Amino acid sequence: MKRFFSHMALNVKMSLKDKSTLFWSFIYPILLLSLMAVAFSGIQSEQKSIAVAVEPGHPYADVLRQIDVLDVKDAEGDEALKLLRDKDVDGIYRADGVLLVRGKGMNETVLSEIGSELKKVGSVYASGRSLDFTRKYVERGDQEQGMLYVTLSASIGMFALYGYFSGISIVHHVQANLSSLAARLSTTPISRLSYVSAGLVSGVAMSSLQTIGLLLYLKWVWKVDYLADPVRTLLLVLTASFFGISIGLFIGASNRWSLKAKVPLGIALMLLLSAASGMMGPGFRLYVENNLPWLNRYNPVNMISRTIYRLNVLGSTKEFTENILIFVVAGLILCIVSIIFMRKRQFKSL
Repeated sequence: MKRFFSHMALNVKMSLKDKSTLFWSFIYPILLLSLMAVAFSGIQSEQKSIAVAVEPGHPYADVLRQIDVLDVKDAEGDEALKLLRDKDVDGIYRADGVLLVRGKGMNETVLSEIGSELKKVGSVYASGRSLDFTRKYVERGDQEQGMLYVTLSASIGMFALYGYFSGISIVHHVQANLSSLAARLSTTPISRLSYVSAGLVSGVAMSSLQTIGLLLYLKWVWKVDYLADPVRTLLLVLTASFFGISIGLFIGASNRWSLKAKVPLGIALMLLLSAASGMMGPGFRLYVENNLPWLNRYNPVNMISRTIYRLNVLGSTKEFTENILIFVVAGLILCIVSIIFMRKRQFKSL
């Protein structure tokens, strides 16, 4: 046990002495979150109206004019089509009830949903029933939303997996053909299992502290509260950090690439997964959801960002337990496979 704690202290010291690690783990996330908060803080409170053409004779023309999010333009026939081609409107509600849209973006999706709901209401009336619009069927509450929260959630999801870099560093320290330090350590009676386990524990602790620090920074400085449910959020952060380090261990031990190749690989992969989860805006995420729905379902960045948003903004625990179990089980499997890779590797000469 004494050896285990000494290995933990060694890993922490080496991490703190590495200036590049300190920059990318602590300073860079704060800079990026600050830039995003400045860029999107003013956007979340502004909602641009959706321009739409409505032909005379549409059965719900009066209802459409009363919807605040719509900027209704009265036009018909060729005039309406010209507005659509010139991108002056995002869709056309024709007199026969058909909706024409320009593409598959967010505005077009909203128009489609509105049209679908109006048809449902029409079907109810056609069956001889009536709706009481004065009755509240859904209790409304205050909810923070907007591009700022979506973007910051995706960024937090990415930073929670930054333990990846600690994972590949652990392998770099014990696999003799990867560094001079590892070559020297291989000649000593050091226990690889003890060193890797200590590095795993210290890495999870440091990665979790980094993520919690970012959440506190957002709460205190930018008034974005992702700690409304602190207990579940902390558990999510711990398991996400463990999973991130496990990925680093697996990538580090499963091949003979240099550290200079493994680090850019992790950065590129995280940026791609973060973009798919909404860090670059809702457009690309919507494209992924429509064309590759399975990608975001098992995208770890999206799983973290979606769960942390639900816990602290929506007050929902949906998929929380499932995602925690996925991170723990997948992390354990990756750790076991990584240790097997390292234990079986032998070298003829150093």
